Amino acid sequence: MSPRWIIGAGLLQLAILYVHSPWPAAMGVGVGALLILGMVSVTRLRWDSHLDMILIMASFGGLGMILPTLLLPGPACHLQQSTSGFLAMTAGMLLLSAPLSWHSARCIIEARREGYGGLALAVDLAGMQAGMMLGHLSMTVSRWPVGDPRLVWIHHSLMLVSMLLGMLASMAVLRWYVKPNLLLAEVGRQPGARKLPIALYRGL
Repeated sequence: MSPRWIIGAGLLQLAILYVHSPWPAAMGVGVGALLILGMVSVTRLRWDSHLDMILIMASFGGLGMILPTLLLPGPACHLQQSTSGFLAMTAGMLLLSAPLSWHSARCIIEARREGYGGLALAVDLAGMQAGMMLGHLSMTVSRWPVGDPRLVWIHHSLMLVSMLLGMLASMAVLRWYVKPNLLLAEVGRQPGARKLPIALYRGL
């Protein structure tokens, strides 16, 4: 995934958010965060392969959450903090980020080579969805003034952070539980193989 695409998707997020809710302070923070995201994307090959999923979700996943705002009468992630807004936001995120993750994220490509690409992507998406639901719920029960334009920025930022935290949790599940058990199952299917303790695979 080219850093230019990552940065471009981030810029589109900021532009759409600013059109909906002009808030210079938030725009300044967003530009700073985007610069950091861009620098990380340039050096991504030096980092863990799971970083690709984080970059894709922070850029294209976030953009997918916002795009329904072009069709609905308000930001989808803040449409009266409703279920319909959350579903629209989720659908946009999945449609824009899941195919890119399948074809471009190194961690998913590695999992595909090892035969569990679909499972890895499903676990990652489930973790992200759980994080998004918790973030959305926290904003729904909050007492922040609904008419405050800053809420659009705050809600979107919270959804992004919650999504990424959920994905980090799912990555831990993949690394420390799913992959070791798949390896054990593969060893167990080999003729004459003995069951090995799962701890042997903890570092994989």
